Amino acid sequence: MLVTRLDYLGDVILSLPLVHALAARWPGIEIDYLTREPAAALLRGEVDAGAISRVFTLERGAGFLDSLRLILSLRRRRYRAVIDLYSNPRSAWLSWFTGARMRVGGDRRGRRHLYTHPIRVGEEVRAATEHHLRYGAPLGVDASATRPQLHIGAGEVERAQEYLRHAGVDTESPRPLIGIHPGGKWSVKRWPTGKFVELVTLLRSRMDATVVVFTGPGEEKHTEALRGVVGDGVYTLDVMPIRDLAAVISTLDAVVACDGGVMHVSVACGTPTVGIFGSAEPEVWFPYHDLGPFMAAFNPLPCRPCHRHQCPLGHTDCLNGLHAERVLDDVATVLGRGEVSGHR
Repeated sequence: MLVTRLDYLGDVILSLPLVHALAARWPGIEIDYLTREPAAALLRGEVDAGAISRVFTLERGAGFLDSLRLILSLRRRRYRAVIDLYSNPRSAWLSWFTGARMRVGGDRRGRRHLYTHPIRVGEEVRAATEHHLRYGAPLGVDASATRPQLHIGAGEVERAQEYLRHAGVDTESPRPLIGIHPGGKWSVKRWPTGKFVELVTLLRSRMDATVVVFTGPGEEKHTEALRGVVGDGVYTLDVMPIRDLAAVISTLDAVVACDGGVMHVSVACGTPTVGIFGSAEPEVWFPYHDLGPFMAAFNPLPCRPCHRHQCPLGHTDCLNGLHAERVLDDVATVLGRGEVSGHR
């Protein structure tokens, strides 16, 4: 069986409950995954854990010959079924070219004719994990949404701890070790640097925490801006391969991240997580509240969620109005400490 979700790291992670539900429904079946980097690199580690059989990568900007090689590789696998969770024109054609007799994909425009089982999910289904599970219905999947899970091996954990020690972090200290990811692809997902500075100050003064700041590709300026204000009070990590980052996250006591891939990686590692939301809807993109120590922090304005990539009103108050004390209390909650600021 092949599952494909070509783009967006967070969406790939949100599809993992479907992968695990398929494995439970059809014990012993081989499940391959087709995606792009960096999600492909993250999932290759799941091959070692046995959750996924093979990972195929569609390179960005792939030309005719590269695409042909990929198609031939997929056809050689002789899939009995393909589930296309992205259902854009390219992924729809790739699904069709596999030659699988059962092809499940979105009921969209002309693409629906490339699938044997076009799926239309009702608007009453809000959570992305539940939405993906509906694509498994033609294969007998009838399961409730669960937390996405990444399998981080003991060797990966040891290397992550060594990496932190090399960065100067005392991994044996009883102080809580909190990860911060201040980056974000769009302004409506990125909490202002000044707010992160306030949060870091509160974490250190109110919780005696050690703070580690992550850096994503192309997001170095956000990390540097934060370090430029707080100075040597935090440990800043360089950009690292996504699988290594997941291993580091798995060793932390909690993570605070803007809505995006790192936030979902943290939840999938089982690390207590606070996700910061601007224009997006936590009910859809953070369906984790009842699945563990995970909380979505947002400012409840009448204009949100708007789901835009830029604030149509030009103020981004959904993020600017989210107080650091509120996020601090959320961190304390996921750590099982209760409220510490008195802000609520």
